[in-house]
Amino acid sequence: MDKKLFKKSNKIEKITFIFDFIAIAIYISLFLILFGMLELPEIVDGSMNLDILQFMEPTYYFLNATLDKLEMNTIISLVILFTLVSLPLLLINIKKVRTRTIYEIDSYTASSKFVQAVINLLSLNVVSAGLRIYNMFVLVKFVKGYSAKEFFKSIFPAVKAYFKKIFKKKKVEDLGDLDEYSVSIKQSIRRQNTSFIIRILFTYLFLITVAIVIIVPFYWMVLTSLKDFSGATLANPKLYISISQMNWVNYKVVLTALEFGLYIKNTVIVALFSTGGTIITTVLAAYAFARIEFKGREVLFSILIMTMMIPGELYIITNFITVSKNGFGWVGMATGENNYFIAMIIPFVTSISYIFFLRQSFKQIPESLYKAARVDGCSDFKFLTRVMVPIASPTIFTITILNVFSSWNAYIWPRIITGVGGQEGQKYWLISNALRDTAFVQDNGRVMYNLQIAASALVTVPLLVVFFLFRKYIMNGIGRSGTKG
Repeated sequence: MDKKLFKKSNKIEKITFIFDFIAIAIYISLFLILFGMLELPEIVDGSMNLDILQFMEPTYYFLNATLDKLEMNTIISLVILFTLVSLPLLLINIKKVRTRTIYEIDSYTASSKFVQAVINLLSLNVVSAGLRIYNMFVLVKFVKGYSAKEFFKSIFPAVKAYFKKIFKKKKVEDLGDLDEYSVSIKQSIRRQNTSFIIRILFTYLFLITVAIVIIVPFYWMVLTSLKDFSGATLANPKLYISISQMNWVNYKVVLTALEFGLYIKNTVIVALFSTGGTIITTVLAAYAFARIEFKGREVLFSILIMTMMIPGELYIITNFITVSKNGFGWVGMATGENNYFIAMIIPFVTSISYIFFLRQSFKQIPESLYKAARVDGCSDFKFLTRVMVPIASPTIFTITILNVFSSWNAYIWPRIITGVGGQEGQKYWLISNALRDTAFVQDNGRVMYNLQIAASALVTVPLLVVFFLFRKYIMNGIGRSGTKG
């Protein structure tokens, strides 16, 4: 094998990554610019008439071009589509280049570069497409030893032989010349193959059916969020819409006019600080219960485990008294000195279930490793940060993701805390509270279902993206914590 060609291919791919990243940056910048240009209805007497959104025909000026509503929707939809295709492709390729070895290069690797080049070309990333075509020829020479000219010469005979093989009539096997035992063996093999094919067919049919049942509601949510009011309320709704009919202005209305941008910012602040506090307390407590010997450790841990059987709703009254003016005074103060963020974060900077979760992972680490470190003069804190945390990092990462999900979906406690402040507290709503309490109803009593579904998509889609990006780490963390080594 020619190592120079392998290194050359990796070098070309790394250069291609630069142009992929530049293209993605351009897509995102274009989206932000065009999304910011979308025109909203005028505010009259402090309210916005959202009914006229579907009848608005604004004119936009971008790069010396005049765009109408349909053209604007088309461009924004294409930019989002290009981003959704290019970003996962870039991440997958980076991972493959980092992990692949010279022995993993084959004809499939070369052909995949051609497919990726076509995708780049369709997303108007011409430079990356050209580099991947060139890289394909480098890999073909590495695998087959063909130059570009020899490769094109070999295509026609290979295609001809392939179709000849497909359409070639197979001879009917004559079982009359075989003895009875051989015939029974062949018939048994055929029955086994037929049974295997039927099992595989029904298995995939079942999986596809379940996948459709799961995916259809999310597809319908995104589709409805991009329709205008009349399209969202049709008696016979459309199962799809063209890219020119995708009303991205719905999301701008939700983020700006209905202030969901503010609520998302509040949710992110609460999620980051509560998750950071949870990780710190969980790591320290799990290490203490797993490694440090102290009197009453098992009894104390058993008491904490028993609290997991108490419903969380029973803690609400005591927690509220603690953070209210009768306790720390974080909320309910008449002077306006309310610390809503602190009241929403502090009571949830620890979790008994996560402590138990991480303690099981720490228990898998051999006791001899801890004793050897102690003999060498290593402190508990140093052993925790340099040995335990790196080994248990998949579980810690899983706890982080799950806690972010929990904070993002929190409703009861944030609603109680912000409800104390009335109008002032509404500014500190989290996104789940805003989704429940925001009025999507016009003065004439019409419910703007498309805007309501758009707000729901803002709550749901980020969680789905995070889960699909980090599902492997979540599954690994759960699997590691379920066993004891």
